[in-house]
Amino acid sequence: MKVILKENIESMGYVGDVVEVSRGYARNYLFPRELAIENTRGNLKAIEHLKKKALEKRNREFVEAKELAEKLSAIHLTFKAKAGKDGKLFGSITHKDIAEFLKENHQIEIDRKKIEYHDALKKIGAYQVNVHLYKEVSATLNVSIIPEEEKKENQSEADQTSGDEEVQEKK
Repeated sequence: MKVILKENIESMGYVGDVVEVSRGYARNYLFPRELAIENTRGNLKAIEHLKKKALEKRNREFVEAKELAEKLSAIHLTFKAKAGKDGKLFGSITHKDIAEFLKENHQIEIDRKKIEYHDALKKIGAYQVNVHLYKEVSATLNVSIIPEEEKKENQSEADQTSGDEEVQEKK
């Protein structure tokens, strides 16, 4: 059975494409979810309008993704994290951390699922993280992880003694 797609479906095609599917798949899945309509002359004319709108939307999204990719390529993120002596972090910097940092500090909302990196960010250092924004558009984000500065032992001892003195003064 030939149907006309009303929505983009990855495994089949784009809006307005005429595709061949099984009769049961069309009746039980595509038609009830309004993903496709039957292939008739009247429907072909009606779908042309939808096709033009979808093309305009795709072009607009592509341009927006290109602009966002340029912004992201210029950004350098720096995370402070607790680390051991060998530079290993206590935990890791996750996709969610990067997405939240971009949202809070740069007002850029990116779905965490679009952020990709090969190795986990579990050590101090500089990393390059890919952000997949659109089908053919991705950006490289520079991420640095630096150790959280710990107080020197002398300062911490002084803080502890000053705290003890405060307790003594209160008595």
